[in-house]
Amino acid sequence: MSGQAGINLFSFKGKMKVLHLSWMAFFITFMVWFNFAPLLSVIGDSLGLTKSEIKTLMLLNVALTIPARIVIGMLTDRYGPRLVYALLLAVCSVPCFMFAFANSFEQAAISRFLLGFIGAGFVIGIRMVPWHYSHGNFHHQVFNY
Repeated sequence: MSGQAGINLFSFKGKMKVLHLSWMAFFITFMVWFNFAPLLSVIGDSLGLTKSEIKTLMLLNVALTIPARIVIGMLTDRYGPRLVYALLLAVCSVPCFMFAFANSFEQAAISRFLLGFIGAGFVIGIRMVPWHYSHGNFHHQVFNY
């Protein structure tokens, strides 16, 4: 291990910059995909939703996630995780704002269905973050090989 630079988790250069941007994107993906659950009662009251409508909104978020993961996985293989992740976050900001400004169950339902697509960000995040642990000296320094 002589001659190797130490790991500086507070650095924002090189591989550490990519690592930090990756976990931040992964965190944003999760928060956007999961944003309905913590605000469930407030949103239900403000839109006058029934219990069945609330359950439907919860299910719609997951409905598109599985097919979207297949599509995002193929796009990631073809164009790379950084480009696909950036585009996914940009495109999925639209249904996120649609959900925030929804005035009816129908508007909320359409936006929640489309927000299921951001759940596919896990496919990219899981692929990007471990890359830092398996390439270069970072892996060997962390696990003392």
